[in-house]
This record gives sequence, structure tokens and C-alpha cells, in this order.
Amino acid sequence: MPTSPNAKATVPNSKGQQTLLLPFGKNHYLVPAAAIKSYAKYSNDQVKTGEDLGALLATKAPEKWKPYCKPDYLTCIEGETGTCVYTTFKVPGHPDEVRFLRLISATVASKNFETVKQETLEKAKADGVELNERQQKRLDVLDWNKENNCPNRAQINPEIEKWEIATGDELAKSCFKAPETKKRAKPGSTQEEEAEAKRKQYICHEEFVKQPPGTTYKINEVGGLLHVLFYRTAATVVGGGGGGAEEEEADAEEP
Repeated sequence: MPTSPNAKATVPNSKGQQTLLLPFGKNHYLVPAAAIKSYAKYSNDQVKTGEDLGALLATKAPEKWKPYCKPDYLTCIEGETGTCVYTTFKVPGHPDEVRFLRLISATVASKNFETVKQETLEKAKADGVELNERQQKRLDVLDWNKENNCPNRAQINPEIEKWEIATGDELAKSCFKAPETKKRAKPGSTQEEEAEAKRKQYICHEEFVKQPPGTTYKINEVGGLLHVLFYRTAATVVGGGGGGAEEEEADAEEP
């Protein structure tokens, strides 16, 4: 690996010496080679699309991240602001994605690292394999914990470290696509409250009119007023005066 003080960290075994990029805020930073405590041997290749990568990066659920916490896929970086662990992803059709360092959060590390280390040791023992120096160095990355390695911040701050911002040909675009955000109800609101809010928004006035039993009704608009007529049904009509209903209706429609 490069030893020059100005040398930048690159993707291991990359053709054309692709520099690693550390996303932070709105910028991407080049990482000094001297800041790399341990390089990953591989990039994760289980993620197949930018949408899948975006969904993973949007969560800190430890169980979602566990497959990506194996020691051969972790890079450990040390700066004045702390030491952090990162991984990279190899996504089909997007050759530059392997350059982007993705932080393993403290939440993910605290839940997964010890378990993954134990599983790795058990597999090596079962296979009768003795770890060499490089394998042991990558395994030791799983000893990382927030209290000892980065107690004062969520991750290394490349701005404070005064690391170089990637520009020009050093820049690349990640393929990840952020998940669509779903509109969430205000805290404490229920479906009933939302329905009531809609009623207040669209309904300016309402009245309830009791319908007499054994009647039908008709509503007319007369001079800006709603006139409700109730008619007795055939079974409840009393007295004579055939055609009274029609006459009442005609009278009601007079202005």
C-alpha cells in the first residue's frame, strides 16, 4: 500500500487505483492512506440495486446490517476525532459504488460485532483453520466500541480532520436511491380525529330533521331555503282529498 504522507486510500486491488470516498454532509472526502488501520479484503456484493442499497442505508436495524459486518468486509479508519468502522458495496452496473465508505453505526456494532466475531472463530475452529496475521487484524476490527473508539461524536469528522474534499475526476456518484417518504399522521392523531378534521374543513353547517314514521319526503329549494316535505304513505293516509300531496308540492314550489 502507498506510504507517502500525501497518499490517499484506495479500493484494495482496484484497477486504476480507485480512491475511497467518505461521504459527510454535502461533500465527499478523500481519506489519507495513513488513516487506514485495517483494509477490507472484499466489498459486499449481496445488494443488487440502488433501491436496495438506499433501503439499507436508511435503517440502523442491527439484524438488517449483520450480513455486512463480517471482518473481511470491514475497513477501520482512525483520525484525531475518533476511530470508526466502514464497509463498501459492489452493485452490478455501478462500478464506482465500491468507492463509497458506509459507516457501521454504533448501534449496529454494539449488537453485531461480538456475535460475528464469535461465529467467525467457531467456523475457523470447525474448519481447522488458523488465522494468519492479516486475518487476525481484520478480526480485531470487531473489537471496536463507541466508548473507547469514538466517544464524542457519531463518526469521524473529516472537516475537523482537514481531509481533502473530492473534486473533479475524483468525484463519483453513488447509485443508492433514498426510499420514498410516506406522509405520517401528526403525533397523537387517530383516524377519528383525522375524519373530524376533514368534516370541519369541508362542512360549514348541518342540521338533523326527524322524519315522522310512516312517511316519505321530498326536499325543495325555495328562495334560498331548503323546504322538507313529508308525505303520508298510502297505509297512513287519513280522510279524503285525493291529489292533496301533489297540490301541497305545487304550493310549496311557489316563491
